[in-house]
Amino acid sequence: MLFLTACGGASTPADFDQEGKTAGAAEILESVEVTDAGEDTAPEVEFDAPLDITDTAVRAVTEGDGDVIEAGQTLQFHLVFLNADDGTVLQDSYESGQPQTLQLTDQLKEADPELFEVLVGTKVGSQIAYTAPLELPEGQQTATPNQLLVLKVISAETPPEPPKKLSSEEVAELEEAGQLPTVTLDGEGVPSIEFPDNEAPSDLVVKVIEEGTGEEITEADTIAANYTGWSWQGEQFDSSFERGEPSEFPLSGVIQGWTQGLSGLKEGAKVLLVIPSVMAYGDQAAQGPSGPLAFYVEIVEKVPAE
Repeated sequence: MLFLTACGGASTPADFDQEGKTAGAAEILESVEVTDAGEDTAPEVEFDAPLDITDTAVRAVTEGDGDVIEAGQTLQFHLVFLNADDGTVLQDSYESGQPQTLQLTDQLKEADPELFEVLVGTKVGSQIAYTAPLELPEGQQTATPNQLLVLKVISAETPPEPPKKLSSEEVAELEEAGQLPTVTLDGEGVPSIEFPDNEAPSDLVVKVIEEGTGEEITEADTIAANYTGWSWQGEQFDSSFERGEPSEFPLSGVIQGWTQGLSGLKEGAKVLLVIPSVMAYGDQAAQGPSGPLAFYVEIVEKVPAE
């Protein structure tokens, strides 16, 4: 995969030959022929060896019959590495049955513009030939041969829109519809949370229960806060109230839901945060609770910088 993201030369606009899109010094790949062998078997690749690899070259050797690939999508593809000097197969992902993943982001466009230009606009199912000269520090030698890569795109998915922070009006609508948890404080100010019988909101909810009157909090600040945290299934997993003292957190070093949810509030604020899993620890967290979470938070103070 490091080979895929190596930038081997100046970018040139993608052109079309009689079979598909090309970019870079595509004449290097003119002799490459690919015979598809199905979804689970590496294709047969033939070319006039050795390839004279002087620059980055990308060519859509065969065109698939799937949807047109768009920028921003996430691709899954199978990959064959071949020795560009004699045509022998070095490695492939078909044998393991584990496709590779590549996101067509601006970062890829900058790092490997030729590959990006050929992928965008081709179709799912296409076989793409790719090569670039090995770039080694001056004086260093390697036994690694020049390589030809042939990748077959097997799917292209548009990622879902990232969650947003809901406006106060949107939060009020959810509350009126009875779709938000209810916070209850006992006589000593210790909170408990009751959850509604619906799925958690897909966006970040910041329900201000009591406005603060102190200094405004920014993402760069460290705060002292009392809080309790609950899974959407109604299980409490953490509470500073039980420890008897507030905890200190740099807002730049906590989960995204806390960073975005608490910045902009003031010292003394009391809030309910409902955080989607992608802004917390994920759906299958290795550390921390999984899934959407709810927190009751009391911002005690902004901690002075040392």
